[in-house]
Amino acid sequence: MQRRRLIEGVGSFLCGVVLSAAVYETGLRQPVVGPAAPAGDADPPADLAPPAADPEAPAISPEDAPADAPAIAADTPATPGDPYTPDANGSFTAYPPIHVPLPEWTPELAAKYPKHGLVTGLAAVVRERTERDAPILGILRAGTRVRTDAELSFGGGCTKGWHKVYPGGWICLNAGLEVGDQPPDDGTVATPRPRLDAAMPYEYWRVSHDGTPFFHRLPGFSEQDQADMAAKTWLSEHGRSLMPTATADRPPEVPAVVKEYLNAGFYVTVAGEAVKSERKFLRTLRGTFARKYQLEQREGSNFQGVVLRGEEDLPVHWIVRETPLQRRSGEGEALIKLEDKKPVRRSRYPFVRKVTIGTTRFYEDAEGNLMPEYAIGQSYKLKRPPGVGPEEKWVHVDLSEQTLVAYAGDRPVFTTIISTGKEPGMTPVGVHRLQSKHIATSMRDQPVEDDAYSIEDVPWTQYFHNNVALHGAFWHGGFGLVRSHGCVNLSPPDARWLFGFTEPALPDGWHSVTPATGPFGKGSAVVVTE
Repeated sequence: MQRRRLIEGVGSFLCGVVLSAAVYETGLRQPVVGPAAPAGDADPPADLAPPAADPEAPAISPEDAPADAPAIAADTPATPGDPYTPDANGSFTAYPPIHVPLPEWTPELAAKYPKHGLVTGLAAVVRERTERDAPILGILRAGTRVRTDAELSFGGGCTKGWHKVYPGGWICLNAGLEVGDQPPDDGTVATPRPRLDAAMPYEYWRVSHDGTPFFHRLPGFSEQDQADMAAKTWLSEHGRSLMPTATADRPPEVPAVVKEYLNAGFYVTVAGEAVKSERKFLRTLRGTFARKYQLEQREGSNFQGVVLRGEEDLPVHWIVRETPLQRRSGEGEALIKLEDKKPVRRSRYPFVRKVTIGTTRFYEDAEGNLMPEYAIGQSYKLKRPPGVGPEEKWVHVDLSEQTLVAYAGDRPVFTTIISTGKEPGMTPVGVHRLQSKHIATSMRDQPVEDDAYSIEDVPWTQYFHNNVALHGAFWHGGFGLVRSHGCVNLSPPDARWLFGFTEPALPDGWHSVTPATGPFGKGSAVVVTE
């Protein structure tokens, strides 16, 4: 299997996270209010992640084993249905819910949490105690409404004071939290809410030009010209090395209206569109503006895995490389390739057994047709490991097969193909627990090499070992082949389904939760095997 891993195609995606929550609690970030509000100079390095190679795998849908089920529209609810009941193609037609409904609101709760809160900053961190270094329970994005206690609590490094929020934890007002006796007006919050019943929670755009400027506000013609000239000069002298964002560290000819420059291959999430001087601009979720012609929208793969009715549905054999079926010629066991019988990649095929011919392992179907083992990824039944309860939900990731199977206790309920670390050891083997779940979280790194990257709001991210996570990958369709620097890449629909399946569910309205430190239950087990 080491040989198989070494011959995978290139195209990598590093995965990592540094959750710099303190930046939200020190007042460095401006509130996200009004369409032209600046985002501030300090972007929290929420996740250090991957260079986004961009090969788009073809969307293929064979009749006998559809690899790409119909896309679940990114801006409309999924078809009502049971997430665990497959359609005729074996695909899901609905997503498991993300949020757990809150208990009935009682007079006792109203007395304990009499105030109404609205998150007006980009994000607000919920901490276990009134201390800036206390464990994080979760994060709320702009526009989220909460109920709070009546009196401010001070200390713990928060200059404006803390409010206790329902159902648990404390928020520092420095993060951008408006509190009142009546629900605050949310009409000034310019950040769209995530689409929870869609494969993609936000609208994603790829930067298509090196040195693309992102502006604090809509710029004038002369400011754009100055920004472009500064970028051209920088690229000629420094190549694709990113220009520093701090004003004191970048060339003086860069106009103050420029927040940062991003290179081709970086991704941003878009909150709206604006026009100035007959030129179209896109406004990002971070409140910056870029010229529309320098970006291109990405929808992501609509590939879906298979809903299982039980272990009788396993094994499932996935075609991960398009190679012709073969047959024995009879005499001397020589093999003949059947060029007219080539199952398409990411489809499923009914193999029945493994055979060895010479020194090569093959899968064989009921008619004697063969395919080399390296072209197949097999989803199979794994025994529930020690420490995982008989009623728990858990996930099995197989690095050699590049498959994932989700279980409810001993019963497999879902399987799909994935992309994990492209080198041995990048995706750690073992039994892990989910450490945090994020509807979306940004990933960025700025090395000197050509594979610098910046991806805002990577969807459906679930960290299970340090900086390694399960998450949706909309920038490639190469599932079934290794390609990351550690994370487990899933198609956006599969990642959304899995996010709702795993435990714990998020409190109502929350954007992320940290099960290891909070009162919301432990995270689901993630079992990684070779």
